[in-house]
Amino acid sequence: MQLTTNIFSIDRFFFKHLSYISESSIFGHSESVKKFFRFITNFGEGYFELLLIVVLLSFFLINKKKYSHLKKCILAIIFTLLFTQITVNLMKILFARARPSITVNPERFYGIMTLIKNSSFRKGSYTSFPSGHTITAWGTIWILSFYIKSRFIKIPLFILGILVGISRVYLVRHWITDVIASVIISYFIAKFVYKKIFKNKEKIVKRNLISYYRKISVKIFRRNGI
Repeated sequence: MQLTTNIFSIDRFFFKHLSYISESSIFGHSESVKKFFRFITNFGEGYFELLLIVVLLSFFLINKKKYSHLKKCILAIIFTLLFTQITVNLMKILFARARPSITVNPERFYGIMTLIKNSSFRKGSYTSFPSGHTITAWGTIWILSFYIKSRFIKIPLFILGILVGISRVYLVRHWITDVIASVIISYFIAKFVYKKIFKNKEKIVKRNLISYYRKISVKIFRRNGI
């Protein structure tokens, strides 16, 4: 019980310091900040992910030979989006947590039975856990971070993901634990999908490395007369 008490205390703390309705919000109450987070939160709507798929697919169709490596990346993003949406919607129904716009008490998990008994609870106001926007954005971000090696691209992606998560708390749509849970869940889903789609590529790379080191070893032994 102490663990859950601490978790809910964290929810209250971050809601107090991040949400725009709180007098203690670190972001203040300016209209420009609100517009910024409303814009940022759109990256979790799915439009950014779909646009990314269209762009990558366009490159692939223009020159399939040159951009053949994009095929698996596109599939990884699509399957990650599919699995994250299935997972998040099932969990929303199972937990039926009230959004902070409904109650200031983060402990209100009504559960699936309440949804079944009371049709009024089936509205979006009781689907706080986990965050759909966050899991959508981070699912794609994780896939791209696994695929892209450049830190100069990874860092802006992670910053974008963090801002999307903050925007959900700022706009009074989620508790911070809804957001954190989505980041964690999306990681494991993205990792699973990435491994399944890219496992053959990894095996080929490992096989080539082993062959390469064997050749080097043979040359060294020959030169030394071993």
